[in-house]
Amino acid sequence: MIRPATAAVFLTLLFIGQVVAAPRATRGKTEKKPPIDLFAEAKGKIFRWQFKEGDILELKKFSEQTIKAGTQSVQRSVFHRVLLETKNADTTKGYQLEGTFMSLIRGGESKSPYTETERFSSAFIMKPIGQFIVSPDQYMPNIRSVPTFSDARDPALKDDQGMEAGSTWERPGEEVMKFANLVTVPFNVRYEYRGLENVKSEEGEKSCHKIISNYELNYGDGEAAGPRVFGYVTAVWFWDAQQGIPYYAQEEYNVIIVNEQGIANEFKIKSRSYYRKFRARADNDKINLAAKLKEDLQADNPEVSVRVTEQGVAISLPEIFFSTGSAKLSKESRAALEKIAGLLKKGDARPIRVRGHTDNVGDEAYNQQLSEQRASRVAEYLIENAELNPDKMSYDGRGARDPVADNATSEGRAKNRRVEIILLDK
Repeated sequence: MIRPATAAVFLTLLFIGQVVAAPRATRGKTEKKPPIDLFAEAKGKIFRWQFKEGDILELKKFSEQTIKAGTQSVQRSVFHRVLLETKNADTTKGYQLEGTFMSLIRGGESKSPYTETERFSSAFIMKPIGQFIVSPDQYMPNIRSVPTFSDARDPALKDDQGMEAGSTWERPGEEVMKFANLVTVPFNVRYEYRGLENVKSEEGEKSCHKIISNYELNYGDGEAAGPRVFGYVTAVWFWDAQQGIPYYAQEEYNVIIVNEQGIANEFKIKSRSYYRKFRARADNDKINLAAKLKEDLQADNPEVSVRVTEQGVAISLPEIFFSTGSAKLSKESRAALEKIAGLLKKGDARPIRVRGHTDNVGDEAYNQQLSEQRASRVAEYLIENAELNPDKMSYDGRGARDPVADNATSEGRAKNRRVEIILLDK
């Protein structure tokens, strides 16, 4: 039997972390050193992460996974979405980042929408060279120190400090895994620089610096109690020197994880990762977008409402768009969804989350299930009939947890029974 907690171990994201060394003591006293200007050290180098306060890093990682436990095998597609906002750029510490790590899963059908299964919040510091300072009790980011770069050598430098195709370097890394407790698995990463190469991704074609990385995992004692981990991981990175972030990456995992009960799970995972840096839409921009959508939609469908939320702009479909107590779409809903899909195709291609809601009347478990089923049906309709990209579409259900009106009145309960199509900003 594949255990969910163990199965999630290698379904998350590649990031980095390292503990800062304590100051050197001299004659019983701590030696005071002037603060290091990390950004001055990074000036003129290509292999350095670059952020300004307010920048948001988005990582979208799509994985095709096969997980085996004994004779049992599970295949699935997993989508990881990470959003990290730069809260501060400190010259002595690095970039102060905080945000969310989300895991979404879908079955074997490539045209089905994703559903969210895990969400973690995290706050940590990242140095320009790529090192993270992360609290030891924090799970995310769980894979750390991939990729990190040489302190001195770089493709932008000359002579002995230069880096030509074939240059190599090594850096330590670690992964935090969830068992009964958090376990840190260390490893050593080997890198090779391959020079410039054109690469295509969903953002277009770009000339990037190509890097190969690989490392082995060998953790735990087979004769002692406790978890064991062994296998290897390889990756190809394409570094965007202008943006100061990766542009695209391909990774392959072949890892066996043995839990505390001695149950071995084998993971074979191939993934592709897309990175981009952007700034959130200003409130006025979201208000203007909501007003435009409202004008376009309500002429034919006055029941549809549009509102600005913290996550983006939400188009709300009322319960009359569904058969009573079911997820079956009514006749009125199809024309409205076609209109909405046409507007979404003209948008800026940001991810879309379809979210179901109910009032607080009745059984909580039933309401949760109904909200998920309705959200799933709308997402599937948009993919199948409106040809929206399934990789940008996900859904979830919130039951009665997010009311927009008072459930004490019949009018309020009617407003709360809805499905929202959210154009995600964060």
